[in-house]
Amino acid sequence: MMNEKYFESAEFYQKRFHNFASLWVVPCFLLLLFIVGFSVFAKKEVTLSSRGTIEATRVVDQIQSTSNSPIQVNHLKENKEIKKGEILVEYQEDQEKQQGMSLTQQLDLLKKQEEQLKLLKTSIETGESQFTGNEHFGYDQLFKDYQQQIAILQAQAHQQNATIASQNASASSSQAEIGQAIQDQEKRLTDYRSLKSALLEGRSLDATHPLYSLYQSYAQQPHGEENAQAQASFISQLDSQIQQLEASISNYRIQYAGSGSQQAFSTSLDSQIASLKAQQLSKVGQDLLLLSQQIADLDSKLKTQETLLQKTQILAKDEGVIHLNDETKGASIVTEGTPLAQVYPLIQKEKEVKIVTYIPSKDIATIHVGDRIRFSTQGSKQKPITLEARISSIASSATRTEQGNFFKIEGVLRLKDQEAKLLRYGLEGKCVLITGEKSYFSFFVDQFLGAGN
Repeated sequence: MMNEKYFESAEFYQKRFHNFASLWVVPCFLLLLFIVGFSVFAKKEVTLSSRGTIEATRVVDQIQSTSNSPIQVNHLKENKEIKKGEILVEYQEDQEKQQGMSLTQQLDLLKKQEEQLKLLKTSIETGESQFTGNEHFGYDQLFKDYQQQIAILQAQAHQQNATIASQNASASSSQAEIGQAIQDQEKRLTDYRSLKSALLEGRSLDATHPLYSLYQSYAQQPHGEENAQAQASFISQLDSQIQQLEASISNYRIQYAGSGSQQAFSTSLDSQIASLKAQQLSKVGQDLLLLSQQIADLDSKLKTQETLLQKTQILAKDEGVIHLNDETKGASIVTEGTPLAQVYPLIQKEKEVKIVTYIPSKDIATIHVGDRIRFSTQGSKQKPITLEARISSIASSATRTEQGNFFKIEGVLRLKDQEAKLLRYGLEGKCVLITGEKSYFSFFVDQFLGAGN
């Protein structure tokens, strides 16, 4: 047993309680309390790691092949910055140019022909030639032929009217002669009738009468029964003469009636010329209509050809960055309508990119829209860059690959000016998805139980 006097000494206590083992008990205990408290109250991020890429949030333009012709010059390059109006692709255009030139020449020729045909129409309407120069497509000769036809009609009408005038003059002359003969015969008939009347009535006859000599010879004959027969014979001769005169007058009147009436002059020349003019104008109108249809058809073909010629070049519709289509990269002949590339907006101006990653289907249940994404990569100047965004969309269906099914995760990120200068579309990096937080105590328990991430 120990001596009790040592219990009251300081040396005992010093040796009993200030040894190496006793000095470590309290710190270790405090450290244990700190570790337990830290593991219970401190939080650890629950993460999923994958590979991600920087992509554009939108597509400015879709560049498609515009021709089936071979590509002559291809200016498309991955991540190349382009300006609006810049030539991107050039196709061989020899055939299109030749066809366009041929159609242009045909169209110009038809338009010149249309102009000359309109001059013909104006010439016919005015009656005066409107043609100048040499190239008239034969329309100036057609107008000359038209004028010649009018001249022929005028000559025919003049000849016809001259014949009618001659016939009318001849008829007038005959009628005048016959009329004069009728007047003479009627005067003689009147004289004989007046002589007969005077003899029968016993009247005297005027000495100025044309037949007064006959009256005297009758009057000088003795009157009596022995001369009655002579007197009757004289009267009978007068009757015979009167009948002859009446027959002659009747014959003259028949001749007068048969000598012909006055014919009217021809007035059909104006209507004939008007009819000829209408026929020519109608034909010219039909030719103009046909020409206008041909011009419209050629004009349509030329516009189509110009469109094809325009398709021999692909111009940038807006500025941006080129992203090539892997399926057509380097091809010399690409079917019309096939995508060649996409144009993404300039990062420096857009200042917005999209972080895209793919997560295995077994982990998709732990991911939600709004979770944070931490993306780490090296920029264009080999400077490390760390970007943080939040999940904006999760694919509704998985993408099947040889490694399994993966879901596409996207997060949109606004960039600072310095970050925009360093980033390029297509940059790859480490992508960490932060799905939540848990205490270190829970984390180690899950690890121990095999439920960790």
